[in-house]
Amino acid sequence: MTAVWLIATDTGPEQACALAELLDPDERARAARTPDGPHRRRWIAAHAAARRLTAAAAGIPPEHVRWRRGPHGRPEPVGAAEELSVNLSTSGPWALFAVQPRACGEIGADLEPVPPDPAAARLALRYYPTGELDGAADEFTRRWTRKEAYTKAYGGRLADGLRTQVGPVDGPGPHRIDGPLGPCVVHDLPAPPGYRAAVARTGTRPILPRLLTYPADLAGEFALHLPPVASRPDPEG
Repeated sequence: MTAVWLIATDTGPEQACALAELLDPDERARAARTPDGPHRRRWIAAHAAARRLTAAAAGIPPEHVRWRRGPHGRPEPVGAAEELSVNLSTSGPWALFAVQPRACGEIGADLEPVPPDPAAARLALRYYPTGELDGAADEFTRRWTRKEAYTKAYGGRLADGLRTQVGPVDGPGPHRIDGPLGPCVVHDLPAPPGYRAAVARTGTRPILPRLLTYPADLAGEFALHLPPVASRPDPEG
């Protein structure tokens, strides 16, 4: 199964200090390089949640999760959790975390705010192929999240993914992508108002992700506006 967690990352200073204790020395050092204030607290909350969710999926304590980084910085679990493929995306007060068995392929996820129309048009003209220059900011952002999720699944450079055609935007998917990094299947996800999201996995096996909220006590009014992405489990795992 491909599980994707929507994480609320706004937290207070005391809670952020407690969450920072879950992180390893490298993560704490990276947090310290982030400007103090809400941005640092959100970073800590997102990475602490990613550690907890990885640990839960692997059946190990959070402090046993270890990471290595690929050529372009993609974090990968090693040791007791190395059979998992995971990916984290952060944006404002939200984060998106995807996890699945590595035997099903590598996973990538992306969450982005919808920019104003003029900014979207400028970015599309700069990065997108000719066939994807039309459309308003919503369409631009849906394509961007697919492209970035695709790139992150392969651990490649974003420039390699932005020029890749990512399928029609008239439905959430799954959509097949055949790009320079290799084949991939991508699926749009429900997202908070003003945001768009997508998840992708390498290969050509179908992906039917399950969207969850973290922590569980957020499953209130907001969760009611997040319909399930699929009505049946992923037949490919």
